Amino acid sequence: MAHAPSSEISTPQAPHGRPAVQGPPVSPGKVAMWLFLATEVMFFTGLIGSYIVLRGGSPPTSYSNLFSPATDLKGLENSKGVHITSVGPNHKKVLEIFRRVTNASRLPTESLSWEQCEELLESGHALTGGMPAEKAEALVNELEKAGAVVGHEGPDGKKVKLVPLVTHSWPLPYDHTTNPLSIDLTALNTFFLICSSVTMVLALSAVQRGDQKKFVLFLLATVLIGSLFVGIQFIEYRKLMFADAHPIGISHNGHFRPDSSLFGSCFFTMTGFHGAHVTGGVILLACILIQAIRGKYTPTNHSSVELAGLYWHFVDLVWIILFTVVYLI
Repeated sequence: MAHAPSSEISTPQAPHGRPAVQGPPVSPGKVAMWLFLATEVMFFTGLIGSYIVLRGGSPPTSYSNLFSPATDLKGLENSKGVHITSVGPNHKKVLEIFRRVTNASRLPTESLSWEQCEELLESGHALTGGMPAEKAEALVNELEKAGAVVGHEGPDGKKVKLVPLVTHSWPLPYDHTTNPLSIDLTALNTFFLICSSVTMVLALSAVQRGDQKKFVLFLLATVLIGSLFVGIQFIEYRKLMFADAHPIGISHNGHFRPDSSLFGSCFFTMTGFHGAHVTGGVILLACILIQAIRGKYTPTNHSSVELAGLYWHFVDLVWIILFTVVYLI
């Protein structure tokens, strides 16, 4: 009588007849990294969600072109400003007038220096704070007598001499009267960070193939590009907080800092936390690079590289979201 084929699955045998021990499909390190990234997802989701809530609840008159953020604009709806488009031949005289008017409504500790006022004039951002229409017209006459060119392009495209009050619930992208962020510079920095993800993928692929030379080269490129991103962000912070002068609609003291406005607090909190994550990632990859130069990693021993790559790709993805939410919207 024929026997039915056995349904039992044979167990792989190791040498000497002993059953082979199979490793787990997912390593403990990878499980730990995914759990860590899950907590990071919750952290940044809460951070971005808080930003959206704060922005959505911001009153429509929180930011304006003629007054510092969060100024109570009740009774100031008819205020006018004056925009100096060209200084003219009498630079010193125009600078004196602009500084006098600019600091008239500020506290002594918030007064703009001569250098700050001159920078605003040279950058084309010389817009005075809000004042009654009569006072603004008198200022226009005084500036024109000093040789300055005063003007503002109205909604219909025609040039007018008095700037009307314009309010927003949140600073708009590319609006130099309320938003000091350089989108062009940060877009370039975002491109650099995306490129670092590509070099990280190439580094992992190289070590899996056993190509040590390309592995070290691409890992070095990732570290350098990540360092470049952090360096550009440091330069951006320095320009915003100390180097550049900003109009009254951005800051009460000419510097954009966490205490300048709710927008400033949100910006530095969100980008600062992300910058700390990138810095940590650069340090981690630099340590792995040192070990790679020593020949520690092989096609069968590169789990640390893979886990670091997961973290780096997560940091890049978060930045793309932050850049879109904070800079572009």
